[in-house]
Amino acid sequence: MIQTMQSELFRIRKSRLFWVCLVLAAFFVFALALTFYHNSVNGMLPVISLVSFTEFLFSDYSLIFPLTLFLCLYFTEDFHTGTYSITLSKGTSRVHLFFGKLLASWGGVLFFLFVCFDVAYLSILMMGASRYDIEYSFSAIGVFLLFQCLCFLGYTAFLNLLSYLLRHRIIVTITAFFMLGVLYLYLTKISTALDMDYSLYKYWVVGLQIKAFGEDLIPICLTLLAYLFLPTAISLSLFLRLDLRDLERR
Repeated sequence: MIQTMQSELFRIRKSRLFWVCLVLAAFFVFALALTFYHNSVNGMLPVISLVSFTEFLFSDYSLIFPLTLFLCLYFTEDFHTGTYSITLSKGTSRVHLFFGKLLASWGGVLFFLFVCFDVAYLSILMMGASRYDIEYSFSAIGVFLLFQCLCFLGYTAFLNLLSYLLRHRIIVTITAFFMLGVLYLYLTKISTALDMDYSLYKYWVVGLQIKAFGEDLIPICLTLLAYLFLPTAISLSLFLRLDLRDLERR
């Protein structure tokens, strides 16, 4: 499994699409930092709160869209090129292949997020330190970012599941973005109209608030566990039963 993970990490590192998506996401978070700074200037705020900025950083899909594009194409690449059977014929077990690929994707996602976090915080500090006092709480920001990273890992596991269900890269990509659009309508329109008590908005990548940790910590943790383990378990079950040679012949 370690060798599989190393080879998959090498593929990610050599992927031009990964770096293009990373640069695009870094530009988006820089734009968010610039927007937050100008909002602070226009609002004549006495300080810049890094806690509020951290919540603002996840207020839209700036990080999700580029990452979704890369992950959809990455997870379906072996179906597209027909290399699963070749890899398995070399003696690699399906379990090792599955977890090696998934863990490598999680490593790539964490690297992706850490670079974007660095760009975001360096940008807001460089813009605001000369004019404002900086208000921060390392514990609050650290816990919030940890939960967000877990959300992204769960989202990665879900896209992996989607790739095993649909397999075709164009269909998987269109479906993923369509579902993001439906989720956006739910978060902004449908849930408001239906006045739902249990709002997915509080427990997903966007909309999670630091103050919710004290109020809804157990539901948030249970939801994150479901995000991580359910797609992974279902994906593994599908992969173990998948007739890869039949797919390759077709």
